[in-house]
Amino acid sequence: MEEISRLEEKEGSEEREDLKEKERPERKSRQEEQKGLGEENERARQEGSKEQGLYKSKFRLTGCLGAKILAFILLLAGIGAGILSGLVLIGAWEGNMYTTGEKVAVTELLSSRIHDAVEYARYCVEIGRMDVIEADLAGGNLDLALLDLEGGNKGEEKVIWGTYSGYSAAYTRDVLVRFPGGEESEDIFLNGTKLDRDKWYTFRAYVNPDLPAEDEVKLLVQSGRLVYELRYACIGGLLGSFFLCLLCLIFLLCGAGHRNDREGIVPSVVNCIHLDLLTGIYVLAMVFLLYIVMALWEQSGADYFVIMMALITFAAMALTGISVLYLTELAIRMKLGGWWRHTLIYVVLRGCWRIVRFLFRGMFMLIREIPLVHTVVLAYLGLCILEFMGCMFFLEAEGMVLWAMEKVVLLVVLLYVSMLCRRLLEGSRAMAQGQEDYTVNTRGMFGAFREHGENLNSLSQGISKAVAERMKSEHLKTELITNVSHDLKTPLTSIINYADLICQEQTENPRIGEYAEVLLRQSRRLKKLLEDLVEASKATTGNLEVNLEPCEAGVILSQAVGEYQQRMEEKNLKLIVNQPEEPVQILADGRHLWRVFDNLLNNVCKYAQENSRVYLSVEQKEGQGLIIFRNMSKYVLNIPAQELEERFVRGDKSRHMDGNGLGLSIAGSLMELQQGKMEIVIDGDLFKVILRFGQL
Repeated sequence: MEEISRLEEKEGSEEREDLKEKERPERKSRQEEQKGLGEENERARQEGSKEQGLYKSKFRLTGCLGAKILAFILLLAGIGAGILSGLVLIGAWEGNMYTTGEKVAVTELLSSRIHDAVEYARYCVEIGRMDVIEADLAGGNLDLALLDLEGGNKGEEKVIWGTYSGYSAAYTRDVLVRFPGGEESEDIFLNGTKLDRDKWYTFRAYVNPDLPAEDEVKLLVQSGRLVYELRYACIGGLLGSFFLCLLCLIFLLCGAGHRNDREGIVPSVVNCIHLDLLTGIYVLAMVFLLYIVMALWEQSGADYFVIMMALITFAAMALTGISVLYLTELAIRMKLGGWWRHTLIYVVLRGCWRIVRFLFRGMFMLIREIPLVHTVVLAYLGLCILEFMGCMFFLEAEGMVLWAMEKVVLLVVLLYVSMLCRRLLEGSRAMAQGQEDYTVNTRGMFGAFREHGENLNSLSQGISKAVAERMKSEHLKTELITNVSHDLKTPLTSIINYADLICQEQTENPRIGEYAEVLLRQSRRLKKLLEDLVEASKATTGNLEVNLEPCEAGVILSQAVGEYQQRMEEKNLKLIVNQPEEPVQILADGRHLWRVFDNLLNNVCKYAQENSRVYLSVEQKEGQGLIIFRNMSKYVLNIPAQELEERFVRGDKSRHMDGNGLGLSIAGSLMELQQGKMEIVIDGDLFKVILRFGQL
């Protein structure tokens, strides 16, 4: 009695579990609805707070306006320092200051000024106006002396003329000159010395080390000394400026569009301007500033050298600032996406494309209407041409006009008939493609055309009705199978339990135990058949819930293989699993994927040749995830691969093995529900199943 009550309690618990299973999807759907409503409320609250300016986001340095302004200032400062360092580097390189000493370098820098002074002094000697050159040199830091290197005693230098007062000059330079002239040229006398026109003389330039006067020489000397002292420091300054500007530029581009008080990318104030128009403005500004820089560079004389360099540096900084602002705006638009659509070129091209598409669509529609009778139209046009050639000899002008009018009317009628035929063709093609609700437009049709169109519409309605009835029948069949299975489940469970109890009882008659074992085995088989029938019916009709999500195919396959490891060892099946080093991500439902693997591995354990190898492979090919099962069949596979996917079809025609022929059918239906595909390949005794999944 206690055992019977226990069994009754067990049956009641199973019924309660069935009810819970029925109620579980409903509870789950209600929970999901509540969760969705909660998320929508939270989203609405955040949006409302954003509109009111109450939304607070996490502080980010890239969203700080002060940090961006500081980075922009540092960028401009780095550009200015880089330009100055570059100018110093260019001056040092052109003056050979890296290979020579300071005196040589500064002297080379003064060479142009010295040669100008010497040429002017030579001219004054020829015209006999030394007072002019003396007055010019008196106000500066440069002194000249005319020397005859061979005219002195014992080869000593002879000073013919000079303004040099004998100070210790750091920078001197000798320039050889001649006073050419013809036979009738007058003699040149300087301080009582006759100058030979065929002889070389030396002008020696002396730079006053005190530099008392403010002139070009002083500026050149001071600039040369400064450049020489900074010849190595400018390299470090140039590199430091480059890296500083690079870091600041990267920070500005990364922070473009970010604000701490707003989520996402915030457009700038110039977002309303089209990108190509903004680019044009930027290019014009660049050209204007470059023109200013080049003009200042050409006008940068010695008298205004510092001012010109300052102006050039300022113009270059302005050029850089405009470039940074443009790049920042470009970065914002690229982050927002669809930047190409906010251009005048895109707008114009889109408008032109719409016009061209409209024209071509009209022409294409006209051409599409004609193919049904194109032979007739071509024949008609050919006949018209022949008639025209004949009428030219026999008809006058009035007759030709009437003939042309008749042909135009006939062409219009022909085109109209072709369009009606096109409608009927499109309707039949749509019905052939499965568009059940397609209706042929019979407006404007007449006679047999209208009748044919109405017949097509009636056929479409009949097909739709037949499909609806079939779907209803499938639904009723599924519901019937589900209800019957549920009604049989409870008594079948009782039979299994009582048979299990009988097997555990010790009876005097051994046949009772044998009968109970047979009864228990067949009852369990019947229960498994009922469960498979229900699942097959749901999978076929698509009544199963499917949640596609990223899965690692190798992990789920390894778990399923672990469940069947013992059964395969009992049948001496050697399992070989091949997986790539990188995990293969697929889109699938984990529950349904497990059932697919379970059915296929169960099929392997039942029908694989004992003492053989079973191969499982996970591959990635052409954007798909492939899982391949291969084994040798113990039975002759004299059946097409397509039939094995049908219900109640087994490869074992003699039915020596347990099974209902639903495993592969269920697996195929579950694969279709997961937007995958199962393919069966039979090659002799080789049985192969290929599972194809979509990848991320």
